[in-house]
Amino acid sequence: MLNFFRKKDTDKKFTDIVNKYREPVYWFIRRRVISHDDADDVTQEVFIRIYKSLDTLKDASAEKAWIYRIATNECNRFLTRKYQSTELTEDITNSLMEGEYIDYDEEMQIKFQKALNTLSERQRNVFELRYYEEMSYEQISEVMNSDVSTLKATYYVAKQKITDYILNK
Repeated sequence: MLNFFRKKDTDKKFTDIVNKYREPVYWFIRRRVISHDDADDVTQEVFIRIYKSLDTLKDASAEKAWIYRIATNECNRFLTRKYQSTELTEDITNSLMEGEYIDYDEEMQIKFQKALNTLSERQRNVFELRYYEEMSYEQISEVMNSDVSTLKATYYVAKQKITDYILNK
């Protein structure tokens, strides 16, 4: 009988998480993998992992960081499987140019996306969590298992690389 109530609580908690995070997690992933179909697949895998390990989430205040850590790891896992590391930037840029991800009449948007693709995996993760997800450095530190000062430096370098790319390409 106790297992029934635990399962019911887990199902409710999971439903609440899906309702709250489905769209932002999808867009976080979509910015990384570009393709809608790939983003759907990775998003589904993220929520499967969340469901399977929901009982490990003890601190509700750490929920967002925990979810984005799973999403970040799944993106990295997917990209590693799909692309050889030397081909990654070129293949993602080609996918970007072939897809419906951005408005091609907006030259700046294209440059910005290409600039993101020049960042290292770590720089891109930090930049996207800070810029798009508007996470504090403390939250990002929970996602990335890194100290705040290192993350601030990483974000600064990522911003500089993006600026340099946009101004010089």
